[in-house]
Amino acid sequence: MPERLATCCYCGRRTALRHRDHALACGSCGAPLTQMKRLRPAQAGAVARHAPTKVARPIKKRRKPKSFMSKLLEEIIDEIEDIFD
Repeated sequence: MPERLATCCYCGRRTALRHRDHALACGSCGAPLTQMKRLRPAQAGAVARHAPTKVARPIKKRRKPKSFMSKLLEEIIDEIEDIFD
């Protein structure tokens, strides 16, 4: 028996039926399957594939916070510049 494409009349999900595990009920909701049609051999293998997975985004590097000494040095330099201005 060639593979067939079956569409659930309740939830609209499409499923490929094979001779070894054919069933007349939807796998997700249990409703009867209707609108069966033959698949071309090239399309038969493509029906059972899963949706592509999402590509993970690269993790942003966190900026290193200023240390206490660098903040203190910056304040001292600002005060020295204020004196000369």
